[in-house]
Amino acid sequence: MSWATAGAEQNLGVRLIAVNRRGGSQGAASVLCHTVNGTAAAGRDFTAVNQVITWASGDETDKWCNVTISNATPFTGQKTFYVTLSDATGAPLGTTSKTTVTIYGDKGGGLVSLSAPAYTVARSAGSVTISVNRTSGSSGGASVNYATANVTATAGTNYTSESGSLSWGNGDMTPKSFVIPINKAASFTGTKTLAVAIARSEGAALGTTTSAIVTIQGDATTSNPGTATLSWTAPTLDTNGSPITDLAGYNIYYGKTSTTLTNVIAVNNPSSGSYVIRNLAPGTWYFAIVAYNTQAVESSFSNIVSKTL
Repeated sequence: MSWATAGAEQNLGVRLIAVNRRGGSQGAASVLCHTVNGTAAAGRDFTAVNQVITWASGDETDKWCNVTISNATPFTGQKTFYVTLSDATGAPLGTTSKTTVTIYGDKGGGLVSLSAPAYTVARSAGSVTISVNRTSGSSGGASVNYATANVTATAGTNYTSESGSLSWGNGDMTPKSFVIPINKAASFTGTKTLAVAIARSEGAALGTTTSAIVTIQGDATTSNPGTATLSWTAPTLDTNGSPITDLAGYNIYYGKTSTTLTNVIAVNNPSSGSYVIRNLAPGTWYFAIVAYNTQAVESSFSNIVSKTL
C-alpha cells in the first residue's frame, strides 16, 4: 500500500487508498483489500470494503481500494480504522500491507468565519488584507474557499478579483488571510464597494460571518466634513517582552458604539503612524487600533477613543 497512515475529515466523502504492485509484473496477481474496525465502526463511521484487486500479466498500474467516510453521526475528536491486504496470489505481500486511517470528527473541526463583516481601505493603500478565523475547535485539517465580486467597484478597474482556498492543519487555529490588490491609479471621489465571501468549507463548519463588504475610499472632497484622524506609536515589544520583528501593519476598528466596532480599515504599512478616515456620518464614532504580524495574527485592542462629528 502507498501509505502506512492516512487521514480523512468526516465530511470528506471518499478516502482514496492506493494499492501498488512493485518489483515485477510477470504473471497475473491479486490481493484482497478489506477494512477492519478500530475505534471507528463500519456502518456508522465508514462503509466496509471487502474487495479483490487484480492485475493482469505485465500490469504495474496502481489500483484503488477506496472507503466512503460517513458524517451521518458527527463526533468530536478522532477515530481510526484499518485498511488491510491479505490472501495475495501471484505476488507476495510487500512491507506495507496495512494502512491506519484516522477520521477527524466534524464536531471538533470548529468554525471558519471572516474576521469582520465590513472592511474599509483607501484607494492609495494599494491592497487590503482579509483574515479568516478558525474558532471553537481544531480537530483535523480544514479548508474553505474564498472569492470576490463586484458591487459598485469593478474588478480590473478598481481592484483585482481574487479567489482560492485557505487551509489549516490538525490542531491549527492560526488566522489565515488573503490580499485583494487595490488599483491606486484609478482615481475617483466618494466610495466604491466590492463583496468578499467564503464557502464550501471542509473539516470545519461555516461560522456566522461568511460575507463582507469592502469599501474603497476614493479621493477626498472638500465639502465632506466627516473625518477623523487617528495617530499611534508602533509597538516595539511582543506580549512576552521580546522585540517585534514581523510587524506587518495595522487594522483600525470603528463603529457607532464602543461595543460594536464592526468596520475595519487595513493599513498595510508597518511604518505608518496615522490615518484619516473620511466620509463619516454625523454622530459619535468610536475607534481602536490593533497591530498584526506577517501571519495576520492581531494584537489586543488599543484604548478605545471617540469623536463626535
